[in-house]
Amino acid sequence: MLLFDADKKQSKQKQGRYSEFQAIVLAGYGHKLYPLSEDNNLPKALLPIANKPMLYYVLDWLERAGVFDVLVITEAVGEYKIGHYLKNDYEGKLKPNMEVVREDVGTADVLRIFSEKIKSDFIVMSCDLVFDLVPHRLLDYHRTHDPTFTTLYFEPNKSEGGGGSSGSNKDDKDPKPIVGVDTNKSRIVYVASSADLDEEFSLRMSLLWKFPCIDIHTTLQDAHLYIFKRWVIDLIVQRKAISSVREHLVPLLIKCQYQKKLLDNEDINKLAATYKNYQETALKYSASWNDDDKNSPVRCQIFIYKTGFCGRGNTIYKYCDLNRHMTKIHMDPRVSPSAEINSKAQVGSDSLVGDDTKIDERTSIKRSTIGAHCAIGKNGKISNSILDNICQVVVCNGAKIMERSQLKDCEVGGAQAKNEQAVEFRDLD
Repeated sequence: MLLFDADKKQSKQKQGRYSEFQAIVLAGYGHKLYPLSEDNNLPKALLPIANKPMLYYVLDWLERAGVFDVLVITEAVGEYKIGHYLKNDYEGKLKPNMEVVREDVGTADVLRIFSEKIKSDFIVMSCDLVFDLVPHRLLDYHRTHDPTFTTLYFEPNKSEGGGGSSGSNKDDKDPKPIVGVDTNKSRIVYVASSADLDEEFSLRMSLLWKFPCIDIHTTLQDAHLYIFKRWVIDLIVQRKAISSVREHLVPLLIKCQYQKKLLDNEDINKLAATYKNYQETALKYSASWNDDDKNSPVRCQIFIYKTGFCGRGNTIYKYCDLNRHMTKIHMDPRVSPSAEINSKAQVGSDSLVGDDTKIDERTSIKRSTIGAHCAIGKNGKISNSILDNICQVVVCNGAKIMERSQLKDCEVGGAQAKNEQAVEFRDLD
């Protein structure tokens, strides 16, 4: 009996939870979200979307994906608040570890710094990604093709305006990615920024010989979610010049698909050879496997999400769009039970009000997200002008909107206003 119990205990120890992927969640400062992300307010990862921290949605997706080995990397300015949230307020089943970067470095530099903690194939994603893609659709797609990396792009949803836009989306002026996709194998074979291109668009002959059928996309957006093979970390460690995942690492690997000299110069063949493909036998008998796949040490796959919602809250404009969308599908009570709403105040069904917020009489709130511990005085209007397009206003924790104030196309972070009208905020970035 004692021997049986001992064997049973040892068997349970061997059956410990196996993590196929590790997840690296990047939770930076969020300069384009200033002043919402200023030091005395909240770090980007904790900014509320439908009154839940932005980081909550990423962790929830990873939990549903069955990825339990999660590392959240933040900067020193957000160390205490994010650490407090993960330890005390986060209610999910994951137990994320947190590491702090105390210098201004790129995303690939971050992976290099913590390379010893990455033991398996890994997912890199930003804390500002909110999407309804079923996790196993993406992970099974990656497993089936077994590439060097899989990247997620999406068709942007139509914006309804508001949140500092004043009828014009400043994000439309930002450089757009130009993405080339091989039509036969759904590989990403070209990526560039529209700002880096001349008036003429050209492709290398070596690319066209390797991939003669290419679709060029100009409307896709990068979700900044990547699934990498473990050996890619070794490449980052060896190549100190790789500082950014998006700007350096991804373009390098894409070019290695059709530039043999680049493969040799970077010793990528040797690095890739250290990885044993346990699915190779099964893939040889699948319809998607061919000799070209076997002889290609680098294969870059793209998953284009078109059928649902996907967005990033990395600018104020996009952050407002995320709030608007998540408010519409919000399942929890729209007004917190601890909020004090005067009986003569009006809060629209398209708005959310956070914990312990006070709203005085004759105040109207429409299409807005009000954070926790806010105070809104009498006769306030947080909505659109009758003559203007409907807009969204985001009011962050601790803000005070006093009597007879009107907010239009703006963001408030820890501010106080009285008898003022706030309009479009000019982003510093």
